[in-house]
Amino acid sequence: MMLSCRLRWYALATSRMLRRHWQALSLSVLLLLPAMPVFAQSQILGAPVLAALAPSHGMEWRFVWVHMLEAAGMLWVLAQRAAITGGTFATFFASLPAPNFHRRAVDIAVVLVASTPLLLPVLGAAVALAFLPQKAANYLFVLDLLLVTLGWQLTVLSRSARHAALLVVANIILVGALEAGETTKQALLVLPLLLAAFVIVRTPAASTPWPMWSCALSRRVMSCVRVNLGQRLSPVTRLQAGIVWDRGAGVFARYLVMGAVTASTCFLLRLWNFDARAVPLTVISQAAIALVAATTYRDLRAAHLRAEHFTRSLPIAAAARLRADMLTVAALALPLACMVPLLLVAHGVLPLWPAAALLGLAVPLLALLYFPQRYAARQSVLLGTMLAAMWVAAVWRAWRVWHSLI
Repeated sequence: MMLSCRLRWYALATSRMLRRHWQALSLSVLLLLPAMPVFAQSQILGAPVLAALAPSHGMEWRFVWVHMLEAAGMLWVLAQRAAITGGTFATFFASLPAPNFHRRAVDIAVVLVASTPLLLPVLGAAVALAFLPQKAANYLFVLDLLLVTLGWQLTVLSRSARHAALLVVANIILVGALEAGETTKQALLVLPLLLAAFVIVRTPAASTPWPMWSCALSRRVMSCVRVNLGQRLSPVTRLQAGIVWDRGAGVFARYLVMGAVTASTCFLLRLWNFDARAVPLTVISQAAIALVAATTYRDLRAAHLRAEHFTRSLPIAAAARLRADMLTVAALALPLACMVPLLLVAHGVLPLWPAAALLGLAVPLLALLYFPQRYAARQSVLLGTMLAAMWVAAVWRAWRVWHSLI
């Protein structure tokens, strides 16, 4: 009964989000290439997991990469915490006379269902590994990575770091085993499996609340920070920062998506060794980051509408509010949008000034994406994607003309 109620709640919460973003989901499905061979598709899909098995990477790189993959899983469930833990029914679930192992089993089932998109790279890696040698050791590595990630997800949901040290030890053994011989590797890869299974079994249920003293301390710290910073900021800046802080969960989710786009772009650039595809890929990634960041316009407008009766009495022009919204979105997007151009500068692909010009061209796109969010909110995904595609074509054409002239 607990499992069915939790899954129904999660399906309800997720369906609301999918109905709001059905255009983005449809466009993502259209990007799939059914004519591509299965092995090529599985390699692309499982690239994040297969990268840790590449012999060209050292132990330090693998250790950082494994923790980044696990951090992505942790952030994924944190962004869906209310839907996974039961939302408003969490208090009712906590009052049921169910044993702890039953609650943990329900948490594991719901987390696995919620992490279905993250399981696709694992499935793709499993298919790709069927065509490669050393199947037993590679499959053990994928299974270890999956269970350790699940252990971290349950740990952050339970808000208990009691067994976090065991997961760190499991990661050390997991990465170190890849440097060992074939026979020793399989024996070592069993140890992270056992450690992760122990953590999964012993982790408390996901309904454990924050300690009261921790909540009070965090409130005092944040109020102190807001007071000290607020004295140095203008009223409009404080207003925009307050709206962003109030919608912190949505902003955090957008940063996760923009960070994933940036990390994927950097990964492909290194995989392609910064060849001729570097600049067009950078332009496409900036367009994707701008599309994600532009959804903040909707939150800003909703906040302005709720306070319209108050803001109309202030001596603030409509153009000033529009300018403040655009600057807010630019301040959120540009720190991540500048990472890939800086990476191209660091590797000598672009000089500093062309890279700065490439970054500056993203600012007009952020301004243009305001209008679909303002005047056609229901069609904003489709119209925004069309604007971004035209911007990519125009920038790439202008870049080729400029490059041919010099």
